[in-house]
This record gives sequence, C-alpha cells and structure tokens, in this order.
Amino acid sequence: MCGIVGYVSNKHIALDKNLDKLIHRGPDAFGEEKYCISGRNVGLGHTRLSILDLDNHANQPFISDNGRYSLTYNGEIYNFIELREELVLNGFEFRTNSDTEVLIKAYEYYGSKLVDYLDGMFAFCIVDTLEGVAFLARDHLGIKPIYYHHDQDSHEFYFSSELKSLFVFENIPKKICKKSIAEFLFNGWLYEPDTGYSQIYKIPPGGCITIDIKSMRVNHDIYFDVSKTKKDLDLNDINDLVSDSIFKQCRSDVPLGIFFSGGVDSTVIASKVDHAQCLSAKYKEEDITNSGMGNDFLYSKKISEILELSLEKVEIEEEVGDVDSIRDIVVHNEELLSDFTYKISKDISSLARKNGYKVMLSGMGADEMFGGYDRYKAVAYKKPYQLIAFLMTPFRGYLKKRKTINKKLDRFYAFVKEKDFCYSYSSLIGSFSREEIEELLIDTSGIEKYHKKINKYLNNVSDKTSYKKAFYLDLYGFLSHNFMVADKSSMQASIEMRVPLANKDILVKNFHRKDSDMFDFHSMKKDLKLMLNNLIPAKIINRRKTGFNPPMDGVINRIGEDKIRQILSSESLGKYINTKNLDSLIVEHFHKEVNNTYKLWNLVYLSIWIEVNE
Repeated sequence: MCGIVGYVSNKHIALDKNLDKLIHRGPDAFGEEKYCISGRNVGLGHTRLSILDLDNHANQPFISDNGRYSLTYNGEIYNFIELREELVLNGFEFRTNSDTEVLIKAYEYYGSKLVDYLDGMFAFCIVDTLEGVAFLARDHLGIKPIYYHHDQDSHEFYFSSELKSLFVFENIPKKICKKSIAEFLFNGWLYEPDTGYSQIYKIPPGGCITIDIKSMRVNHDIYFDVSKTKKDLDLNDINDLVSDSIFKQCRSDVPLGIFFSGGVDSTVIASKVDHAQCLSAKYKEEDITNSGMGNDFLYSKKISEILELSLEKVEIEEEVGDVDSIRDIVVHNEELLSDFTYKISKDISSLARKNGYKVMLSGMGADEMFGGYDRYKAVAYKKPYQLIAFLMTPFRGYLKKRKTINKKLDRFYAFVKEKDFCYSYSSLIGSFSREEIEELLIDTSGIEKYHKKINKYLNNVSDKTSYKKAFYLDLYGFLSHNFMVADKSSMQASIEMRVPLANKDILVKNFHRKDSDMFDFHSMKKDLKLMLNNLIPAKIINRRKTGFNPPMDGVINRIGEDKIRQILSSESLGKYINTKNLDSLIVEHFHKEVNNTYKLWNLVYLSIWIEVNE
C-alpha cells in the first residue's frame, strides 16, 4: 500500500512537499519522475509501503523495460500471479516478483482494457510517453482513493491519494462547496464523487480518466458498474468465491493478521486462514454500559478457542471529548465525512503495526455484499414496518425516553412516511429528516441537488427491488465512505487493510441473486452463517449484531452543553446553518428529554470542518 501524487502542468513542479504529506502511507521508499511531453510537464510521485517483493527494484515510479511507460500505483493486485503467467505465455519477461511490474506490463499488453482483468484494490496512473497519454483508474469497488482537480482554464490536472497532498499544489483552490452541506446533513457524508470542496473530486469506484497530454482533452469513463453487468451462470458457488478471495488476499511477503470482532464476517475469514494473529478490539466496560452497546469480545474469545486462533485483546479507551481531539479526526478524515470510527480504527491499526504487522484482513464490506444491515430488511419489508409504526404511535412519547431506542425512532418514522426512495432511505442512514434540514439550511438549493444526484444513481436500478436499490446506493455512499475512513486510519499507522469479503466477483454474484437468498425477515447474511454452521454453535452465529460503533453518547456528554453551544453558535457555521434553530436540540439532549447524540455530533463535526477549511 502506498501514496501516489502527480500532475500534468504548464510548469515543472517539485513533489517533495506533496510526498512529505504521504509519508505515513509509504515509509519504506519514495521517488518521483518528471517528463516533458508535447510541450507539457508531467510529474509522478510515490511513497512505498513494501508488501510484495521487498526489493528496491520494485520501487516506484516504475519504468517499463523499454522506457515508454511510467507507473505510480497504490494498492494490491491479488491475481497478479495468474496475470503474470498469462503475460509470460505472451512473450513478456519479468525482472521483479512484484504486482507493480505485472500491472505495467498488463497495460502494455491490454492497454486501458487491463482494468477488466484486475482483481484487487488499486488507484494508479500510467503515463505513455510515446503516445502522450496519462491513464488513471480506481478499483471496481472504490476501496482505494484517488482525488483530482482539473483546471479547464489553465489546462492543468493534479491528483493524489489524499487531499492534504493535493492541496500542496499552489493552483488548487480550497473552497467549500455550499450545496454539499445539505447532502452531509442527510447522511453524515457525501456520495461519490464529491468531497465537500468545489472542483475537487474522486475518481468514482470502477472509474477511469484518460488524458491526451497535448490537447489536454480529459475523458471520464466508467469501466465497471454492477448495474450494467449480466447474471453470469458460470460464476462459482458463493462459498468458492469467498474462499478464493481470502486465499488470494493472504498473499504477502510480510506478516499478516486479522481484525477479529468475533462477528460473522471476521469469523468466516479466520476460519479460512491457516495461520494469522487475530486482534480483537474491546471498549472499556463503563463505556459499553453507559451507551447501551453490546460487547462482542467474549464471543471473539470463545470463537478463537473453537478455531484454535491466536487472539490478542486491544482495549479502546474513549478519550475523545474535547475540540482538539475532534479537530484531529476532521483533519485526518479530510472530506465532509463525520465518521468517528477513524480514531478507533487508527488505534487498533497502530497496535497491529507495533506488533510487527503490515497487512491486516478485515470483514468490512460484508454487510453490503451479503445483506447484513437491518435497514435492508426495512426497505424490503416496508409495508409491515408501516403497520408497526402505526401500532407504536400511541407509545411514541414513552419510547423517545428509552436510551436504546430514541436515537433511531425519529429516523424510523421519517422512513415509513416518506414515499420518495431517496429521502426515505436517507432517513434510515442519517440523523435529520428532510423537514429538519430545510429548517436548518440558509440556502436550501443543495437539497434538490442531492435529490437529483441520488436519482441519477437510482435510474440505473429502476427495475430492481427496493433492497437492490439500497444495496446499489451503498456502493457509492455508505460503503464508499467506510472505505475512505478505513484507508486513512490504517494508512496513518502504515498498515495495509484488505477486505476479502468485498470484491467484484462476489458483488456481481450477489447483485443478481434473489433477495430471499441473502436474507429474510428473520435472518440476515444467510450465506456467511451457512459457512460457519459446522464450525461454530448456532447461538453464537445468530446472536444480535453489535457493529463497530463507538459509544457516542459519552463523547457528546464529555464535550458538555456549554462547549457544544459555543461550537454551534460559531460565525463559520452560521454562514450555512440557521444556528438559532440549534438551541432546542441542545436543551432537549442535556435535559434528557430526547437523545440527540447523532444530530449534535454531526453538527459539531460540520462546524469544526468548516472552521478548519475556511
């Protein structure tokens, strides 16, 4: 795993300061290459975290044998051995054992079509110095990020693995996109390809960009969209696909471990890996008790004993409760993305690194791939849930006072009454209803922009079930934002996180199956649970899902009423939000009338994010 940066510009640019911002992504080596092509200047930079072929000959930017192609690349190509064998049969010779050399020679052979042959997570740029073309691509599911800015007036293009490196380029404006605030309030993050900044985007999952360096024509394309795929009857059994994915993602020349929660996803991975250290995160007992969370650690301990795994406990202490610690999360999340799990993920990644690991397997993505979220059940069975909501209405006041229920109750009612799928599904994910957002925003035009953006995605799956629509949206929203947080938190500790339960073959297979094959009203993630049937007792497999969520109630309470009121009355936030409407949220929460934890957290994050970026 690495950091990449580059440009096509009217002038040569030193990349040392950009690379300094990416050194945590690749502390083992760094380098840059510069070219003058058709009168324009091209630069590629790279910081390396050595995982496959630790020899210096595999360092980047990587130059082809004939000197024509140059590559800067972040990620892992899991089927590089199979691709290499194919290329050898077609006359190619190799001087390294790296997937990097396989990638550049696959481009020599297949051209831009090479992305159709890749199984992996990747973000890369290949420059063809003879044809004067730069080709950039991001992996099928968007596991690895690549940010870019295209200045159409000056005919310049810049890209990088992280925004902090991209903003080192002097020509790039750091300007907040006003209309993104509405989308953030709906979800707590933004759908692809937006970042919260004007004119700064990500190449979307399954996307690529081709630049004609001489004319500076920039062509955007989507090479993979699961909604455009057809049911492939030749695809293997789902169990075989999972086994194959885990097998390939265990390829590493450095020690490999597993982030092990004791949940279904990480247990499936652990059951199919011969030898690996398992790290299990555990919150302090008082944090768990105070938040109403479940405790998965006891289950992870039991399962590790059954599977004879080596298990190490990592106790997570919830120390966040001041502005500086939240600002640190804002700075490292970079985007308009209020995911608190950055800190927990970074802490456990740091411990893995301290214990000598560079590669960790994670069950992330399994809930999306295998139908594991309760909200999928909600959209699939919306009519019964509408009846439940009707029957609950007389008790709504009482339920709002219940700590374990009230944080989600308003979202549930907003979901059942919304007819529009965009707003209805947003109610299941976010904290604010459409009506609340309309009252909060000074400029409400971003609401319609968000609606159009989501419906553009939904148009691709207009003939699919409600579950498949939700599943599809998550590929560009909820899952994508999780990947971004996982990438930045693990790479901050110089750890490569791999997600073997989320790959393109599993995605295509499950997208074309019946909803009932994935889950029903009583059971979620049927396939993964079936894989554990003969290994783990059913009462452990079928227990209630806990999730990797921090105890946010404690965070908000530690910040306190006075400090939150101060943060939410800032001039910065007041440029976008009617801050006079926020006092009631604060009073209700701290007087224990209604639990507004998630609403307050998103607003606090937004206020600090705006302050940091002004």
